[in-house]
Amino acid sequence: MKELFVTADIGKDRLDRWLTRELISLSRSKIQSLIFHGQVWVNSVAVTDPNHRIKSRDKICYDDFQVMEKPDLAPNADVPFLILYEDDHLLVVDKPAGVTVHPGAGNHSHTLVNGLICHCGESLSTGTGEFRPGIIHRIDKDTSGILVVAKTDFSHQKLAKQFASHSIERKYICFCHSLLQPLCGKIETLIARNRDNRIKMAVSRDYGRNAVTFYRTLATFAGYASKVECELKTGRTHQIRVHLAHRGCSLIGDSLYRTKNYSIPKDVAAYLKNFPRQALHAYSLEFSHPCSGDIMHFKSDFPDDMRELERVLGSSTSP
Repeated sequence: MKELFVTADIGKDRLDRWLTRELISLSRSKIQSLIFHGQVWVNSVAVTDPNHRIKSRDKICYDDFQVMEKPDLAPNADVPFLILYEDDHLLVVDKPAGVTVHPGAGNHSHTLVNGLICHCGESLSTGTGEFRPGIIHRIDKDTSGILVVAKTDFSHQKLAKQFASHSIERKYICFCHSLLQPLCGKIETLIARNRDNRIKMAVSRDYGRNAVTFYRTLATFAGYASKVECELKTGRTHQIRVHLAHRGCSLIGDSLYRTKNYSIPKDVAAYLKNFPRQALHAYSLEFSHPCSGDIMHFKSDFPDDMRELERVLGSSTSP
């Protein structure tokens, strides 16, 4: 483990850009690899986003014992995804649960990126790094739903600006334990990396990035579960999962953020316990086309597992 300190008044600079200037023996791609694989810490918090902003007097720790090699970005026709729309500038795809968006530790060749390369060849933007051609935003491996992918760097830059300005409309539907109070509203907190478990995020009072989620309850099930629509105004890692768990309503199937035992009817308890993923689906995406300016709106049908989950919840009895 090695330590560096930001001594100059740099304002707010990208983590990967600053490290590239400081560590002249390492290429920017290798530095990004360190960051992607959780081998860089800022003020004792693991950071996996190369775009993370650092400032004067921050302490940067890194472990360069193992610099990960570039993963295999070979095309893979076996990666499942559905193309909802495609033109010369972008694609809109519907990703099933179980597919990781881009290569990372332990999964280098069976990701959405590998499937996109098979479909598009070299017609993808340079993305947010050599591991992520075309990728502008992500959803978790076990979250299903819609993503927009850039084919050209121009489209990527234009779409990225829309994400940065929060002008893109992203809506999710989820099933959670218990009922949110009130049934509709806004959750706004800071979200940061969990100090004790670097794979988790957490609500924080005094550090982290601002996160805003609007929600409305669409249906309730005998008081023990609910169907909720969430609209993201920011796109923090695990944002919906963290925000709902913070309100005491963790997502069904989300063992990472479940913090308490819920009262569940006996006739569905085993089914809910064994639901294989967080019950979260990115069902609606709206943005301006980067070239024409036209408003593009896409919706994704519920996947079969969440349809069945809703059926089971609707047929259950009270706890």
